[in-house]
Amino acid sequence: MRPICPQPPFWNRAAPRRLGWFLLAATALPVLSAGAVLGLLRLSLPDLDRGLDFVELSAPVEIAFDARATPHIHAANRDDAFAALGFVTAGDRLFQMDLLRRRAAGRLAEIFGEKTVASDRRSRVLGLEGVAREALARLPGPQRSTLASYAAGVNRAIAGMRAWPFEFYVLGYRPEPWRAEDSLLVLLGLEDLISDGEAQERNATIMRRALPPKVVAFLTPEADCFNQRLAPRDPEYCAEGAAPVEDLAPLFRSRDKRVEGGAAARENRAPASNAFAVSGKKTRDGRAILANDMHLALSVPNIWYRAELEYGGARLAGLTLPGLPLMLAGENAKVAWGLTNLRADVADLVVLSGEANRTDEYRTPAGFRAYGARTETIQVRGASSEILTVEETLWGPVAPERLLGEKVALHSALLDPATTDLALLDMDAAPSVGEAAALFRRAGGPPLNVVLADDHGDVAWTVMGHLPLRVGTSGLFSESWADGTRGWRGYLSPDDLPRRVDPPSGFIVSTNQRMLGAAEFKAVIGHEYQGGFRAWRAAEELSRADYVSEKDLLALQLDTTSSYYAYYRDLALKALAGETSDAADDEIASIRRYIEAWDGRAETESLGLPLLEEFRVELRQSVLAPVVARCRETDPDFSLEWSLLDDPVRRIIETGRPELIPEADYVDWGSFLRAALLRSARRLKAQQGGADLDRLTWGRVNRVAMGHVLSPIAPFLNLLLDMSPQPLPGCGFCLRVSEDTHAANARMIVAPGHEGDAIMQFAGGQSGQPGSAHYGDEQDDWLFGRPTPFMSQEARHKAILRPRR
Repeated sequence: MRPICPQPPFWNRAAPRRLGWFLLAATALPVLSAGAVLGLLRLSLPDLDRGLDFVELSAPVEIAFDARATPHIHAANRDDAFAALGFVTAGDRLFQMDLLRRRAAGRLAEIFGEKTVASDRRSRVLGLEGVAREALARLPGPQRSTLASYAAGVNRAIAGMRAWPFEFYVLGYRPEPWRAEDSLLVLLGLEDLISDGEAQERNATIMRRALPPKVVAFLTPEADCFNQRLAPRDPEYCAEGAAPVEDLAPLFRSRDKRVEGGAAARENRAPASNAFAVSGKKTRDGRAILANDMHLALSVPNIWYRAELEYGGARLAGLTLPGLPLMLAGENAKVAWGLTNLRADVADLVVLSGEANRTDEYRTPAGFRAYGARTETIQVRGASSEILTVEETLWGPVAPERLLGEKVALHSALLDPATTDLALLDMDAAPSVGEAAALFRRAGGPPLNVVLADDHGDVAWTVMGHLPLRVGTSGLFSESWADGTRGWRGYLSPDDLPRRVDPPSGFIVSTNQRMLGAAEFKAVIGHEYQGGFRAWRAAEELSRADYVSEKDLLALQLDTTSSYYAYYRDLALKALAGETSDAADDEIASIRRYIEAWDGRAETESLGLPLLEEFRVELRQSVLAPVVARCRETDPDFSLEWSLLDDPVRRIIETGRPELIPEADYVDWGSFLRAALLRSARRLKAQQGGADLDRLTWGRVNRVAMGHVLSPIAPFLNLLLDMSPQPLPGCGFCLRVSEDTHAANARMIVAPGHEGDAIMQFAGGQSGQPGSAHYGDEQDDWLFGRPTPFMSQEARHKAILRPRR
């Protein structure tokens, strides 16, 4: 049994019922009940001006809070500093921290009920709770000590609360004590979030069974053509006439078949980010500047937590992840670092072969071996517990879903306790990009691009995380490892991981694209790099700039120019130039005017772009439908998911070959494209309530959605919990990434040694408690792109944590 935290004064057996009455009153008496609800919300807010005894400290710690509630922690040593960080983070984000550990451990159904059982099943199969426990036991003493100190800080905050955050009362449960392994669960959850190798491998394996090899290669490009210009690996893919027409044509003969049951083809939009670094060669005074904006799902509260720590001569400032004692992106006064998703493939689905009369065994290089098993009990709120039996193999747990009728085991670096550590704690002493890059290459944790800048004017790029050393397989397709010719032989050594230091161009750009060409790095890290257009756009702008400042890099982060859509504009206008019937003339003329009005940007007032995006999606669905139909003959649930589907679609259209027209009703590409454009326009207007095209600005279509996890449960509290929907500039193919609920949660720009000029933008606010003035006080600056200071400003409040003797 897990220990239960002490009850705060507000809690008793009737507390959930009492809050239920508050919420009921909120529906019937909104004016009177608002004050009651707000009073409850304020009970749980931390007192920012107080002294507090703290058993685990070795010396007093001072915490200063500025006008945005950013904590500046002054401590004697690292452990005391991170104990204080755990304390203040829990005061602002306790419920968020609890969700992060619960999601990774597979314990959401305990509080949310049956609708989260599927998520819990997946987490239990992975067994991340056990991975975290084993990883903790392997850590060196100093790292375990810091984890213990952070946990002590969290638990001191819980014990001292007058009331817990309101979510605990709404859901009727108590926060459990924080454990050292819970922080590792949060780290493992982040790695799981940014990895999608399993879905990628399932998709590719089904295609390999259903399609000719050349078609599979054509539909699964490693990088787009913008990326090929920057880092060539397969430039012939983008050459004219590269589409395998002879292999595609037989698939399109079944084009009269309609794809039913969901989207035919979806973009695999994994979490992304931008990072730019300019060296002293590109600035007026020789400073190096780092800019980083990380893109994850937008939510309230922000996924990141701002903090500054000073201890024992070290200083750290930047962004932390609630629940994790690491500065994930920030600076130490000598070096600044930022992160982007590497898109590395660190997981394989291993086909488990056996014999019909030996169903309890599977074949290995050493002969048949019996399946192991572990039992997981998922407690479900409002329903019976679910007992889950997870089969175990030499290579990892058996996946719940078969692949093409066969059992597969998940072999993943995520599940190897040796790949998780807190080596990045030592970034507090890194003196230059060289030492910092070496530290990151040795560090465990998620596979990420790392971009660095230092106070000498130098910049660098490298990667962190453990990358598999594969033998006999690329990792793209699920295969059997039973004969010993395929598998992993450990991981690439830190010395073999790629890097780039002070390039002649004077800048580094990382936007999730493939960073190096075949001539520079032969090993395959991943299979579908997105962000090629963003990288090309940023490199184009930085190449033209003579001298770059922090404000210039902020303007680059906020850039909404997207020539990516020029292809679809030209394609649409060319299609509209064809003959039309009289009845369609007015509609065609309206569409033409609307597209011609596009200004080349994704600003809130931009016209035309909503239709170009709808047209792009329509072409992806319709052009690839015959291919998907063939794959669904092999797997009825198949849906083509890949990050880079636009290039294959464009190549098919550019052939001009009538046998590749995806719908049999059309005899030439012009008539097909015109019909697709008309369908797109009519669907767009219907989605927007029948509005005329000339009123459909990009801001009307692209609106930021930032909601609290409880909003669906208590919709009448939306006004209190959610950020109000707003038009948002940017697009999926802009440097200012903005689509649906994904955008830059935070933007930071900093030159080590020049922190007074550094910039931070932060979605929402520092606090996760809606009764706080800091719940959404930074939202407008983030929304409108206004620069705000990176470093904390004048202290408004001070708290002292004292060691208890």
